Amino acid sequence: MAFFLKPRPSPHPPPSSVLPLFLSKLLSTSPFPPAALTPSESKLVDNLHALIRDHHRSNPSPSSSSSPPSPDHTIPSLSSSFAFLSPSPPSPSLAHLLIRRLSALRHGHPFPQALSFFNWWLSVHPSPTTADPFTAMIDFSGKLQHFDIARHLLDKMRDLGIPIPPQTFAILIRRYVRAGLANDAVDAFGSMSKYGLEPDPTSLASVLAALSKKRLAQEAQSLFDSYKSQFPPDVVLYSALIHAWCRAGRLDKAEQMFAEMRQLGITPNVYTYTTVIDAMCRAGQLPRAQELLCQMIDAGCPPNTATFNSLMRVHVKAGRTEQVLQVHNQMKQLSCEPDAITYNFLIETHCRKSQKNLDAALKVLNQMTAKGITPDCHSFNPIFRCVLGIGNVNAAHKLYDKMRELGVRPNTVTYNLLMQLFNKEKSMDMVLRMKKEMDAEGVEPNVNTYAALIAAFCGRGNWRRAYATMVEMVEEKSLKPSGAVYEMVLGLLRRAGQLKKHEELVEKMAERGFASRAANDAIWY
Repeated sequence: MAFFLKPRPSPHPPPSSVLPLFLSKLLSTSPFPPAALTPSESKLVDNLHALIRDHHRSNPSPSSSSSPPSPDHTIPSLSSSFAFLSPSPPSPSLAHLLIRRLSALRHGHPFPQALSFFNWWLSVHPSPTTADPFTAMIDFSGKLQHFDIARHLLDKMRDLGIPIPPQTFAILIRRYVRAGLANDAVDAFGSMSKYGLEPDPTSLASVLAALSKKRLAQEAQSLFDSYKSQFPPDVVLYSALIHAWCRAGRLDKAEQMFAEMRQLGITPNVYTYTTVIDAMCRAGQLPRAQELLCQMIDAGCPPNTATFNSLMRVHVKAGRTEQVLQVHNQMKQLSCEPDAITYNFLIETHCRKSQKNLDAALKVLNQMTAKGITPDCHSFNPIFRCVLGIGNVNAAHKLYDKMRELGVRPNTVTYNLLMQLFNKEKSMDMVLRMKKEMDAEGVEPNVNTYAALIAAFCGRGNWRRAYATMVEMVEEKSLKPSGAVYEMVLGLLRRAGQLKKHEELVEKMAERGFASRAANDAIWY
């Protein structure tokens, strides 16, 4: 078979790619879920979580990554409160769950407080035997790029004789890669033996997959080459490497690796082909992607759903409705069952601005559920966006009820769209209900959430709620409002004669570097 790739310059790397299934599994490094908590333990977690969040709210740190605390950091007043709330030492499962909940926050991370809790927990558990709380804290440290603390915790585990699971190292390596510290990630992989672990092909593949996700193809190639003699490459390692070059926009290098793979007698599998097809589609090389699909079938390697989703995605983003439906029909002809992603693409196609075919989108949603495929928030969000454009409140209520009936959990985008819709229809009660449900379900608000709320309050002249919401956004979440939203609140405060609140807000914004004091002074002249 002729090589399927021809050299073709690509000045820009393709957009971010969805990892093939087997690479996604390699990167699935979340710690095992802790044992189920008792009702009293669950209540204690909630109380500790609230205590830590309240302390962080009262003692905000402008930049959690600029000046990390020492690894042994404690806050005496918090330690006393921890001991008061939990007279007996909390279980490792409880500590693990609490740290995971704190690290899951996207904004306003209470890292010093979480580290203080961990060190307090360690003081009442001087001889821990489980790695879970350590792994959660290492992940949290790496998320904020506090790698000195993460390595300190790793050393502490070794010193305490706690067996270090491979996934703990995988988490640390992934955090290094996400921070763009490829050399540190490779060094961490090479140092596994110092902690009682030996690198193996599976762990090597996970590092290659992490590097490929960040488009660090050259680093992936160097690592691959350095371990060739130790771990004879197989289809998984080659597929991970090919994926790295595809992510970097270097299809010529991907061709070279594909050819080398075949020369060694390693047969490419469906994931290898799908990786390249996906890269070709994202690079706008659709004829070549279709040609490779035909070669794949001729070689006796039937495409899977992910293969067709790659072909479908590019047409969805370009708004080519007819081509999207053609790919769907091709799937049917080859007896390839669609999955949730396929149906979501079809829904998105019908909901685009050029289409706004609400009935067709709802029909696809019904087909999806009839097939036994559970929709997710990404199935509903395009429909809500379509409803927002149409301004059909009744349709929004029905769709939201259906979402709840199917057990689909809304995400931040869902709530933002609903708030915008209900604000557009002057239904403040529903706007507040959405925010209340959002908080109750632990769905974290973002800049757009606060913008929708502030716009609703300002539209009704409610300066108190607008000001309080802005303060929460800036102080608790450390989110920077847009200039339009900021000026909206300042203007409302000036019109209401609340000059003191106006000045307080200006100071809060200036303290966090979100706005210039001089720029605000200029407003008055």
